[in-house]
Amino acid sequence: MKFKSIVPIVAGLVILQSCSTPKNDVLWVGGIKSECDAGAGNSECLKVFKGDALKDEKWENFHSNIEGFEFEEGFMKKIEVKTEKQDAKDVPADASSVKYTLINELDRKEDPRIHLDGNWVLATINGGNINRMVVLPTLNFNLNTMMMSGNSGCNLYSAEIVRLSTSEIEISEVPTTLKACANENIERDYHKALSEVKGFKVEDDVLALANEKGDVVLSFIKVNVSKDKNALLGEWNNTRINGKEINTESIPTLVFDLDKMMVGGKDGCNSYGAELRNFTETDLLLSQISSTKMMCPDMEIPDQFLNAFTSVVTYKIEGEELILFDKDGIEVLAFSK
Repeated sequence: MKFKSIVPIVAGLVILQSCSTPKNDVLWVGGIKSECDAGAGNSECLKVFKGDALKDEKWENFHSNIEGFEFEEGFMKKIEVKTEKQDAKDVPADASSVKYTLINELDRKEDPRIHLDGNWVLATINGGNINRMVVLPTLNFNLNTMMMSGNSGCNLYSAEIVRLSTSEIEISEVPTTLKACANENIERDYHKALSEVKGFKVEDDVLALANEKGDVVLSFIKVNVSKDKNALLGEWNNTRINGKEINTESIPTLVFDLDKMMVGGKDGCNSYGAELRNFTETDLLLSQISSTKMMCPDMEIPDQFLNAFTSVVTYKIEGEELILFDKDGIEVLAFSK
């Protein structure tokens, strides 16, 4: 009888001990972090895949700390950790009941997802080049909020990144604004291609988005802010339109606001403005230009200026002169400070 009464006690001790016995796990920690609750503005979480090999990877937000582990942005790390169940009375209410401690770093490799972050401008749809006179759609990835957004050539759009592996991407439905635009655009084709996207690859600042079959449906070029951006700052005064010197009291002007990614000024009569979609050391891509509608006694220069400005695709700075060119490399506007 005494022996039988001891058995349940011993069994209970064995079970209790097994629950608190540490164990070792292998997991991958991604090279990106995101908000613990998307869009909520909470603290950042590690992205973790629990498994030995990066096959059928399923990354999840990791709400705990890993003692001894050092996160390195842009690099995935395969690590071995000790996992311990902590006594509830020793754990703060907002903390995990499991303690993770780094044992060993097993592998380290670049995380290709890091290259998605930032701004992109469309280069091709289904392998075909795009008329540069059309307002080019743009794309922005924010991996911190796991959102993507942009301008599709007419309307603004945004979508949630539902799943992101090292080569595959799944996005939610893409809501857009409903503005009716008079300018020529490729918005319908762009959204159709965007709805087919299942995979990605970034190479040499070119982003390729592919469908389920692996066919590239959209490609983008990285927006790299010009190293000489400070040279663009300040007010520029128009000196030539289509290569001809201008002589007028109301000189058109041009001002760059690089914080807001906008350009604007006076056309010689009205105020005008446009969104600066992209500029590199050579490219200058603008949205549709908007302006006030005041009528002045002489509208010849304002009309010539705006017509020329709508054709701008590249630029260069020579000394104190800013020159803007059309798609054929022909000068359309020149400015000086």
